[in-house]
Amino acid sequence: MRRFCLWILAASSLAAVGGCALVQPAQTLARSSWRSLRPKPNDYRDTIDESEDQWAFVGEEARGARSVDHDPDPFKKFLMSEKARSIERNLGVD
Repeated sequence: MRRFCLWILAASSLAAVGGCALVQPAQTLARSSWRSLRPKPNDYRDTIDESEDQWAFVGEEARGARSVDHDPDPFKKFLMSEKARSIERNLGVD
């Protein structure tokens, strides 16, 4: 009986130690997965501050002879960025 209890005790302690060995790689995998999803500053180029208007000719060509519409919004210069105003000018709204 004593020998049987020792075997049970040894088997349960080995199972507990083996479980820790299996959980540790899973934690490392989960940590590396979350780390890969975190955005990095070099992932993309932010073009908000660039003022180059490379595609202005497209809007002018598409408008043809139509006149430019004028938007009477007095807060436009305070609420819109320079890039947004550039896009609207390209679409024919001033």
